[in-house]
Amino acid sequence: MQKIFRTIVTAGAFFAVTLSLSCSDKDNSPSPVNCSKNAEKVTAASQVWTDDLTNKAKCEAYKTAVRDFYKSCETYYTGAAKKAIDDFLATPCP
Repeated sequence: MQKIFRTIVTAGAFFAVTLSLSCSDKDNSPSPVNCSKNAEKVTAASQVWTDDLTNKAKCEAYKTAVRDFYKSCETYYTGAAKKAIDDFLATPCP
């Protein structure tokens, strides 16, 4: 009985460690480092999307990059610029 219990505990611990190591959130918290990294991603995504402006997947990827950038640099945008970005993100891709 103890051998079965020990096997279950070991398997459960292995599963918990594997799960905790595989789950990671993108750190998009406002900071100059994250803002800079996400700005580079926006630049790359915009270059890919401008090659084919009718491609919905490329448009969505660009919007995701802009959204991540916006969240990580949100303290830098106010007023009209913030509204323009919100309107762009709300506009559906072609």
